[in-house]
Formats: sequence, structure tokens, C-alpha cells
Amino acid sequence: MQRFLSILLFVALAACSASARLGDLVASFDNVGASTHYGLAADAYYVYTFHYTPPYDIYRMLRTTGSFVSSYPCPLGTTGYDFYVRGLSYGGGVLLYINNYYQRRVGRFYNSTGSLISTWTWSTSMPYRYGICCTHDGTNYGSYIYQSYYDGNFWYSTTAGSLVSSFKIAATYDTDLAWDYGNRMIWYPNYSTGYVYGITTQGSILASWRVPSAVSYPYGIAYYGYYLYVSTSSGTPDEYIWIYDCPGTVGLTPASVGKVKALFK
Repeated sequence: MQRFLSILLFVALAACSASARLGDLVASFDNVGASTHYGLAADAYYVYTFHYTPPYDIYRMLRTTGSFVSSYPCPLGTTGYDFYVRGLSYGGGVLLYINNYYQRRVGRFYNSTGSLISTWTWSTSMPYRYGICCTHDGTNYGSYIYQSYYDGNFWYSTTAGSLVSSFKIAATYDTDLAWDYGNRMIWYPNYSTGYVYGITTQGSILASWRVPSAVSYPYGIAYYGYYLYVSTSSGTPDEYIWIYDCPGTVGLTPASVGKVKALFK
């Protein structure tokens, strides 16, 4: 039965691209039964999510079906404040980035094993940072990252930690970030209101839409291949990953936002 549902989900993802409209709900899957997941990332094959409960692992699942593949401990560590993670991002190639908000620390690691490659830390005099996304093109390594805090502050820096610029948006409670390489923009969910926002690289809002009313507390977000992946943390239903259409050209919010095309658990 699980294999049959996986095949149906793959067909749904493949078939809907021709009539894709921003915010249409394509499918969903249970986040392998784990709890309190925050950061979310996606590449060509997998979805990755960090779980803020012992043993503080990153789970790797098939992007099209949600089937569990493997897990590994938080690359920044699992003791003290090492696991205070909020953001996770694909960095192109075989890289992922992870963001420790309390230590203001960024780590770069291999997506298949969790082996840490490098890390750098912002000054403790600077604000905490929640979300993170890397400006990859879907295949090649990105050279810059965006980070954010839930008070609306954003920072733009090199992947080595050199600050380039910063800006502030009007909205608050922005959590994780997703880099949309198709539209060259940033997506983030608002944990409080249930809205997903798309902004320019200078902070201007391009689009927004609300997740279905039955879904609450969106937290993690990732983009790959014209789809947005949004995870719920302590929401209703609890600990799910939801897949939404995100076409190649983002315009004004369509009237059809929230239309369910297919839904599988």
C-alpha cells in the first residue's frame, strides 16, 4: 500500500506542473513520526529536516514520497547549546548549511553524511539569527547566504561569513528561509499568521498566500524544482511536510490559492 501511495504522489508531482498556480497544495507526507522539526532543506533527490528533540538528528527523506532514507546527528554538536538550530538550507552540489541561532554560528556540511566541513560565528554583539538560505542555482554551489531573525531583520553575507548588507522587513515571526533560484527571490513562513511570503532580495513583498486553514504553525521551508516544501512544528496536523506549487514566474497571489490537488499521508 505504501508503495502504491508513493507512486501516486510521484505522479501527482509530475502531472501538476503544466497547470501549476502559486500556493496550490499538491501533496503532503508525515515527517517520519518525529517531533519538533524546525529547519527544512531540499535538493534534487531529498528533503532534509532538523529535529529539535533528542538525539537532535537531521532526517533525510525522498523528496517525492517522504520515504525515510537516513539520519545523522546535528553537525554542530548535540550538547550544550550546539543543537539550538532553527535554519537549514541546500547550498548546491553536495552541501547543506545549518544555522545555530543562540551561538550565531553557521556550519557547512555534506548532505549525505552530516560531516562538518567548516564553520564560522558572528559576533555575540549581533542579534540572533533564525532562518538561512544559500543562493545556489539548483545544481552549482552558491556564493552567498541570507539569514533572518523573527523580528524582521535580514543579513546578506558571503558563505565565508563576510557581511555584505542588511535590511529589515515589516513582517515579524519569519522563521526559516528558502532560496527560490527559479525566481531569484526568498520565501519564508510566518509562524504566527500562517502566511507564506515571497520577497525580493531587498525585502519587498512579491507574493503571499495562506496555508490551508486546517494547517497551523508553518515553520520550516525549502524550495526545489518549482515546489515549496513547508513543514509544521507542533501544529495541526502535527509534524507534516506540505508540498505547494511554485511556478517559474511568480506574480500576484492567485484566487485559486489553497486548492487541494492531491493529499496523501
